[in-house]
Amino acid sequence: MGIHEDIQQGKLTKATLAQYLGDNPNILNELDSATGYPPLATAVTAGFSSEVEQLLTNGAKADALTRDGETALLLITRPKTFRNRPRIVQLLLDGMSADSVDATTAAHGNNTPLMFAVLNEDHESIRLLAKAGASLTVKNENGLTAKEMADRAADKTIALSLDPKKERAAFARLTSLVVSLLLYIVAWVNKAINGVARRLFELNPELNEAGIDKKINRDGTPETTEFVENVEAFVKGNPTLERFFKGNPSYIQDLAEKATALKADQTTPLGSQDLLPKTIKVTLHQQVIYCDDSSSMKRDGRWAAQATLVNKIAQITTRILPEGDGVALRFINQDVNDSSENLSLEQIGKIMTGMSWKKGGETEIGTCLKSKILDPLVYRKLQAKTLARPLLISVITDGMPSVENKGALVEAIKECGEKLQQAEYPRNSVKFMIGQIGTSEKAAKFLEGVGKDTNIADMVFVTTDQLDEKLSSFKENEGNLDRWLIETLFSPIMQTE
Repeated sequence: MGIHEDIQQGKLTKATLAQYLGDNPNILNELDSATGYPPLATAVTAGFSSEVEQLLTNGAKADALTRDGETALLLITRPKTFRNRPRIVQLLLDGMSADSVDATTAAHGNNTPLMFAVLNEDHESIRLLAKAGASLTVKNENGLTAKEMADRAADKTIALSLDPKKERAAFARLTSLVVSLLLYIVAWVNKAINGVARRLFELNPELNEAGIDKKINRDGTPETTEFVENVEAFVKGNPTLERFFKGNPSYIQDLAEKATALKADQTTPLGSQDLLPKTIKVTLHQQVIYCDDSSSMKRDGRWAAQATLVNKIAQITTRILPEGDGVALRFINQDVNDSSENLSLEQIGKIMTGMSWKKGGETEIGTCLKSKILDPLVYRKLQAKTLARPLLISVITDGMPSVENKGALVEAIKECGEKLQQAEYPRNSVKFMIGQIGTSEKAAKFLEGVGKDTNIADMVFVTTDQLDEKLSSFKENEGNLDRWLIETLFSPIMQTE
């Protein structure tokens, strides 16, 4: 068995590679007699990223050619699907010269690696290649550039992936754009069904500047069926909106129908003219509720108050969400059975009913924020480039940190902002609303310090309200409770507008 066979079977270890190199120092440049591939190309086409890394570390040339003149980069970007492709593309690009990134052959239609990535709708490989300087203007045998191919792609987000800065900027505008569209739909439906005479721009003056009505309804006022088609066409023409709405026309309709129904609901002020835009903006954030289950929560009815608050937050933040979307729920000490990001109101209720404070539970609020929320819901998505919605994390606690350093919470939030910036996302893509349950003066002083920390002030809102006390004061007035809660949840969003 030779080096190529070992590579193909995933058996090339550090020790075996050292042995091959000891026997033949030039082996990394020799082509396989059957395939015409050097060892690196064999490893690339086998899909073993660890072997690719080993070979590159030991001197394999990232831009070495096969017998037919192909680079390993060209070979891995060509197939429709390929395991570990983004990781291998990154490894190859790190070791390649700039003039090799676009290398191709006539046998491949003069399609560059970037062109193949576009054809395969491989967003991550597209981003990596674009960042490495892959050409957007070189043409294939059909006279098309990578940019032209991206513009023609059925998936309109492909063109955004070619320009990471535009993609990040589009993400930053996402909530505002979706809110404008939903408010426009709500106003149009109200006008069409109820004959409301006032212009929709009275509901949201910004829409007039955006010209969203002209963009959607180019030929005047349409009938209902045509209006829905126009909205769908508008979304399909906007890559950021299409990604948010998941390419699903019914998703848009469900959101619009529920937003319209909320506006007509007289049992809650959430659909009123002043609160509906805030309700929509809060709802369009991925909601994460982070609860304190330390042993001190057994006092003064704190656990029961927290459970009521959690259910109420879930209720108002899922009012307009389509079926299947919901909120995430996490605890400091305990893990929930369903760690989904999209728990329904019913699922939240069942979890809170079956949970209680943990005997001997500590308050490692910063440590667990990182491990249970930021790592899985933010950092992994930043790495995979799959962060599609901004997050609003509601932190509920009754005391100061225990076990961990008192600065751990601030440090965790600070690190989050830094990681977002490093990934070229706005720092406020993740926002925090922090509130206290209970009467601990030490806890109040600690949270006051968190709220005043200038390193995280743009990401954090610490409410001065004692949450359980406020909850109790609205016991006889559900409408005022809804108003207070949506205003509180909106506060960290308002700070960034």
